[in-house]
Amino acid sequence: MTEDFFAAALEELEQKGLVREPRVFEACDGGTVTFKGSKYLLFCSNDYLGLSHDKRIADAVKEGVDKYGFGSGGSRLISGTRPPHARLETAIKEYLGADAALSFSSGYGANAGIIPAIAGKGDAILADKLNHASLVDGCRLSRAEFLRYPHLDMAALEKLLAKTSSASKRWIITDGLFSMDGDLAPLDVICGLAKKYDAGVYIDDAHAFGVLGKDGRGSASLCGVEGRIDVTVGTLGKAAGGMGAFVVGGKSTVDYLISKARSFIFSTAMPPAMAEGNLKAVEILAGCADRRKEFLDGVRSFANELKRLNFDLRPESYIIPIIVGDASHAMGVARAFWEKGIFIQAVRPPAVPEGGSRLRLTLSHSQSPRDRGAVLSAIAEIVNPRK
Repeated sequence: MTEDFFAAALEELEQKGLVREPRVFEACDGGTVTFKGSKYLLFCSNDYLGLSHDKRIADAVKEGVDKYGFGSGGSRLISGTRPPHARLETAIKEYLGADAALSFSSGYGANAGIIPAIAGKGDAILADKLNHASLVDGCRLSRAEFLRYPHLDMAALEKLLAKTSSASKRWIITDGLFSMDGDLAPLDVICGLAKKYDAGVYIDDAHAFGVLGKDGRGSASLCGVEGRIDVTVGTLGKAAGGMGAFVVGGKSTVDYLISKARSFIFSTAMPPAMAEGNLKAVEILAGCADRRKEFLDGVRSFANELKRLNFDLRPESYIIPIIVGDASHAMGVARAFWEKGIFIQAVRPPAVPEGGSRLRLTLSHSQSPRDRGAVLSAIAEIVNPRK
């Protein structure tokens, strides 16, 4: 009976164009992937600065395996903490100019553990409606009053702040750079409202960390509000090219999370060799101004070419949504790109709102100008809005 239930549910998903299938790549070099014997240009990776195949990072991981073995063998508070974890956290806090940092095994786990640790019954969370799923789930787990304002609508946020004046503690929670639309939260306005209404500010800077702001310090740096964010979460699996996540904030904040964030307390620690690789990646991020500039110059050039194709781009971002609307149609458009040797995935609900299915095109330092030219030609042929 159980199998029949899931078979029927799966058929319903199929009819809506919402079935997911992991695709196994035989090879990947950061700029291309090989799938079922065919090679494709890769334009849907979060490896923004092309560090996932950096030899310096790979060598650090190999040395870590030789020194510490494969796994950590336990949670951080039992037996899993090794010197690379401590060195990584020191490097992150120094890079971001924070008082303290704490690493997690994943970005999803970080948000799912931190938010319920800092907010609970009697508190209120005010969150952007397009926040990442991990933020949404962390808010729901917290048991705080959970209110969502329309995307980037600061007037609506202020109304919610005024409405929740009786809450014990209020948190404004937002992505820094939004993962599906490629636009930025107005952190300067958010911080001003937080001060006016005595609220805390929590940002997930997964997609901006390492790329945006001075020396790649993220969206708070770009918006000129460093030092005004109470809790910042970032990931090491995007611009850093590795895996895992971190939180930075005041020392008391981080010390509190060590004792209260359940996803930290009850998760096996990041393998120490991976911590060594992440440490090397953070060191590279802190000193790769030329690479970052070259990448962002390329982003602006690509955006200009898209505008010539009559695309209405709100932000000039390395995350570029090509909105299609219907989920099944989005899958068809993705297949049209695959047929031209370009791998871009369709993003469908619940990752985006109903009717908002899209191709999420992302740029990477690993892509050559010729690669990007091929994508622009494909866009002009497949989805040119002039048609």
